[in-house]
Amino acid sequence: MKRKMIAGSLLLMAPVFAQTRVDLTNQSKKIDFSNMPLVRPFRTGTPLPATCAVGEMFFKTDAPSGSNAFGCVSPNSWVLEGQGSAVSTPALTPLQVVWTNSTTLTIGPTCAVATPCLARIGAIAYSFAAPGTATVQTGSGLAYVYVSSGGALTVGTSGAGNPAMTCSGCQTLNTITQFPVDSIPLAVWNATAGTWDPTGTDDRALLSGGRTVTAGENIIITESGNNITIAATVANPADAPAAPTSGSTSGSGTAYDPTNMTVIDRDYVFAEFGVTGGAPWGYTGGTCGIDIATPGTAGEPAGLGWLATGDACIVFYPGASGGYLPMKDFISGSAPLTWSLKGRYARADRNSAAYAGDHYIGWSSARDGTVANFVGIRFLNSAGVWQCVIRSGGADVAAQTIPIAPDAAVHTFAVSGGSSANSVTCGIDTATQSATGTIPASSWYGMMGTNVATGYSTFTTIEARIHIAGLAR
Repeated sequence: MKRKMIAGSLLLMAPVFAQTRVDLTNQSKKIDFSNMPLVRPFRTGTPLPATCAVGEMFFKTDAPSGSNAFGCVSPNSWVLEGQGSAVSTPALTPLQVVWTNSTTLTIGPTCAVATPCLARIGAIAYSFAAPGTATVQTGSGLAYVYVSSGGALTVGTSGAGNPAMTCSGCQTLNTITQFPVDSIPLAVWNATAGTWDPTGTDDRALLSGGRTVTAGENIIITESGNNITIAATVANPADAPAAPTSGSTSGSGTAYDPTNMTVIDRDYVFAEFGVTGGAPWGYTGGTCGIDIATPGTAGEPAGLGWLATGDACIVFYPGASGGYLPMKDFISGSAPLTWSLKGRYARADRNSAAYAGDHYIGWSSARDGTVANFVGIRFLNSAGVWQCVIRSGGADVAAQTIPIAPDAAVHTFAVSGGSSANSVTCGIDTATQSATGTIPASSWYGMMGTNVATGYSTFTTIEARIHIAGLAR
């Protein structure tokens, strides 16, 4: 009898021992795991599961510390939760770079239409309403992630297509070794054999300041929005200094001195010449007279007319007869500086072609109109043609005709050089011609004017510009 009762009891107890699983959702209340010897709330593993339900979490065991926890934000879509970087930097802005998996970096993972990420460059704030992703394909090297000056998410690589990658919501740039100076740095990440390193360098800055831009001699700096313009000052005759001392290259006054050539990488502009040359320009003493002004094209001031009577009438730079020295040689030699002389100029005949005289626009070693050493444009009266000329010791070294018909109208003349030794390029309006020959080593004056042996010849200069690139020599 006892055996039957024991057997019956065991049968009744069997269902109790078989119930080993508990439905916490329906069979529990106020769960407290604080005293449990082990709690592991996430699934763990190395690869992210191919499928997931919204709200599910996963602990990636091979990711660096701080980059292990992933959340399922939409069906089958995992997103790294937290900083996503081994760099301990507070989340100052959501526009950050995170490691998503071995081939994908996400730029601004929290950027959305409702919560856009912002970046300011100059006076413009750029908004990012969606993340960008940089997917590495092959190769090794560094990737610089930043916001460009134009407000674009950009990933620049240290090699030409190495590492090779594609960008979604961003742009790529090859072969850079540092962040562009006008960008906002975000991060630097290394790729090895087509795989992103698990960690990168967070280069975001909580506090930053712009560079100080200081104007040097004869430089003007203006700022508008996110643009800074650096320009040369413009010389004006009204700014001329007091009279120079003999043998000096500048006056003793405190005003801007356009004849000081210690810094000459700039333009000198002198318009509407006065009869004395329009300082700091001068003219050949005693041989130039005033003539009728010639109007320029629409919008230009009238230019002053000059008259040569049986001698040279040359306007030259540097001017003034009391101490302005010529500019030291920058035209000849194996490495001439880049230079140009431009002018709005017109020639005319007072009487007849027989008295027209020769006209010169360019550079001369003397300021008396003898033009023994000369580089530039010449109107050869005997042939009635414009030429590009190099003269040395009173003789032509080279003379090439410029294909333009001579007349008395105002034209734009340009003489330039410096691209190669012993070469000068001459232009009248759109017509150009080059001359090549040994240019004599000398000091130089810029000049415009006419040389006539008998009778009269006139010319008008509306404007002249001289530009010499480089340092004084």
